[in-house]
Amino acid sequence: MGIGMVFQNFMHIDDMSILENIILGNVPTNMGLVDYEKARRDCQKYIDAFGLKCSLDEKISGLSVGERQKIEIIKTLYLGARILILDEPTAVLTPQESQELFKNIADLKRDGKSVVFISHKLREVMEVADRITVMKKGEVTGVFEKEDASEIKLARAMIGKQDVELLQNLSDDASNEVVLSLDKLWTVDSEGIPRLRDLSFDLYRGEILGIGGVEGNGQKELQELIIGLYPPSAGKIYLDGNDISQMSISERRSLGISLIPEDRMTMGLSINSNIQDNLLASRDQSPEFNKHGFLDFKNIKEMANNAIKEFDIRGANLSENVGKLSGGNLQKVILARELANQPKVIIASQPTRGLDIGAINTVRTVLLDMRKKSASILLISADLEELMSLSDRVLILFGGKIAGEVTRDQIRSKQVTESDIGLLMGGAHADFNKN
Repeated sequence: MGIGMVFQNFMHIDDMSILENIILGNVPTNMGLVDYEKARRDCQKYIDAFGLKCSLDEKISGLSVGERQKIEIIKTLYLGARILILDEPTAVLTPQESQELFKNIADLKRDGKSVVFISHKLREVMEVADRITVMKKGEVTGVFEKEDASEIKLARAMIGKQDVELLQNLSDDASNEVVLSLDKLWTVDSEGIPRLRDLSFDLYRGEILGIGGVEGNGQKELQELIIGLYPPSAGKIYLDGNDISQMSISERRSLGISLIPEDRMTMGLSINSNIQDNLLASRDQSPEFNKHGFLDFKNIKEMANNAIKEFDIRGANLSENVGKLSGGNLQKVILARELANQPKVIIASQPTRGLDIGAINTVRTVLLDMRKKSASILLISADLEELMSLSDRVLILFGGKIAGEVTRDQIRSKQVTESDIGLLMGGAHADFNKN
């Protein structure tokens, strides 16, 4: 019927070529065989129109995130889409790649296509949309023509409050005491490809250290190595000066490392379990909840009720699966569990992805409060505004290495902009300390 969807998580088969990924679902045939000649002719027109320099015979796994997204759009057009639905399309793009996407959307509009652009990023919506519909809890709370819209109006419609500014880190009290140290860290995947390359940095007590970059440049491996899913291929990880490189996950957690994972639905929570079980996870051997090998359900229930109240987990029912909760409330369950024991180091990976402004501020409030309590936070985020607003320093990863470091003073003084950081995310060299 001419409706095409470009999902936030790309629907590609990595081992297939670009051509095969595009035609999958509408394969042209000739005498019962795939008509690759016709497919190549039809697809090349789109490749040229989108300014891609790749060969249709390349494996799609070798493309950048921005290129893969263009292929996803091309696939929907090839399949005959007249209406394109784009779900959080800039979530994994650099600022430069986002601007390219906006140009592509403008071209599609000129060709008579209609686009539904779904995003929590107000500035992007203001830039790309002709008309903006705001939804909250499944209901429309505002409809704005572009010329009548503003970020403040949109934000108020999203959360129903007058105070809609995103919280920022305004403190300058990080210490010089090293809590977590990575020394020449390497990790190599099952195919022998290095994902982290000679990575070294220190995290200080009471510091929020931002880790930025286009997804797929080592962020996932970094969090998994620190929490202990597997040991590094080379290099060391130190906590308070002690080598923890070969320790188990439970040993690291007992020493004060916690993880807010990027995927709350699969790694952060057991969706088919209730809130009590999810809050108890990793704490079931604690003397507070385990008496001589038996779980103390009275204390567990009290703990769960206290967490629901403290973190304002709305819609929570002790006996129902947490999968019924909204994304923001699911994230609150993870926060309640991971911060319960006042950890020394918090790895917060994409902690506000997919959340509305109200939920984003809730997460930011919790992280900033933990910072005030001298916790050290490793903030891994693809959202540049988030990194620049919360971090004391920002490290940009590219190809598993540190491409550059930016301080909060450089951000405050406008010496470094989002575009500058975007260059680092794309692998370009930039010297921000030249002056």
